[in-house]
Amino acid sequence: MTPSAEPVRVLPPAHGFDALCDTLTRAGWRLVSQSSAPILPGEPEQASFERQGRALFYTFNPVCRLRLLDTARAGAWDADATPRVDLATVGRWLADADERTALRGILAAQALHAVALAPQVQALQSHPRAALAQAAQRALVVLRGGHEPDPRETALAAADVLRRQLEPLLLSLAHDGTGAIAASLQPREGDFALAFKPEWVDAAREAYAAAWPQPARAQRASSRAQVRVHVAPAGMLAHANELSRHFPSGYRGICAALQAQRVWAAWKTVEPGADAGMAYDGMVWLDDHWAWFPKPYRVLGALMKTRSV
Repeated sequence: MTPSAEPVRVLPPAHGFDALCDTLTRAGWRLVSQSSAPILPGEPEQASFERQGRALFYTFNPVCRLRLLDTARAGAWDADATPRVDLATVGRWLADADERTALRGILAAQALHAVALAPQVQALQSHPRAALAQAAQRALVVLRGGHEPDPRETALAAADVLRRQLEPLLLSLAHDGTGAIAASLQPREGDFALAFKPEWVDAAREAYAAAWPQPARAQRASSRAQVRVHVAPAGMLAHANELSRHFPSGYRGICAALQAQRVWAAWKTVEPGADAGMAYDGMVWLDDHWAWFPKPYRVLGALMKTRSV
């Protein structure tokens, strides 16, 4: 056992209180208190456990089924004994259309101080449900270290996390001799609804079916080639800033069709000693995977101009 590196652990919604008690009891923890008359029978909103002078504190939100385990005073504890929810799952909660699931995502991101998820939380500030919008606003204050959220700094921090995550995948794409990597990045059926606003989903699907009937391919690069990656939330591509300047200017004309919280990528494959390289764009992060919509400003640009006339 080693001291926990995470002061708060998010537990899966399906991991009920009885299951948690069984796990902790086997590890030598003793239940010392729990809230009485819970809203959901058998699911107390608060509980505490002790072992050898150490403590674990458990909370449960019955509205959105968020389960948190505060381990700050647990010392060395059996971290592997209890399941945990990772940031990718919290990101999926934030993107879920179900309001209670989205609320769970907001509160989980706040509890974990998950700065990388701040763009998704920020997008929920405009949710039509006031309770969700207010929860997102409060969470952003926490994610900004107690200060009013700065959208620019939040976007930059999240962008850097995703940029570093994407680099190995793009290197694999540059060395993809069989087309297998490119094929795995082809948009799935549900990806259009995740990347584009509802009124543009069908149009985007039809336009890409016509423009890219086969998976896009990247020109194969040498084993010494490098990738230079730039990422930005779609909401920041509508105007000039330190993130959008690395993208084709055509993105400004199609931002109205993009889900504002989605992070897009543009990149170049550069050979050693070269100043320039092959330029690509259209990769977008969709909660738990990347999808490649090549040159959306060309595929959708003319269509959007037609609709605006």
